[in-house]
Amino acid sequence: MAPVSLAPTVSHQQLDPRVTFAEQLAQSPPVGPIVLMNVISIPDGADYDSFLDTWRQSGDILKKQPGYISTQLHRSLDGHFLVNYAVWETNEDLKKGLELAEFKDILATLPDGTVFKPTVMRKIAVAGNCVA
Repeated sequence: MAPVSLAPTVSHQQLDPRVTFAEQLAQSPPVGPIVLMNVISIPDGADYDSFLDTWRQSGDILKKQPGYISTQLHRSLDGHFLVNYAVWETNEDLKKGLELAEFKDILATLPDGTVFKPTVMRKIAVAGNCVA
């Protein structure tokens, strides 16, 4: 399956070499709720505030889409990477959101050298520690 291409300025790397992000998005029948966890590296010297503005604009589009639940951006203490943790009703809803031309147009303004490492996950229960 071909890799998901969101923007020409962004390279995509797999967290798990055994399954691609595109395969996760295409899983059928759809599963959910799901979490998109995207580890993001922005290049040294990039304008951090500009990156955050682009992320906000892209979020403004996605949060209007069917199946969107929430998102939260986290920054590492050393400032070298970010993690986007977004919750969607299904992998299919997320896929449709990521395919929007308006969303891709905004991502195309990210700095050259930006790296996305996305994966789709589901919550699990561990007795005595967490619930699904």
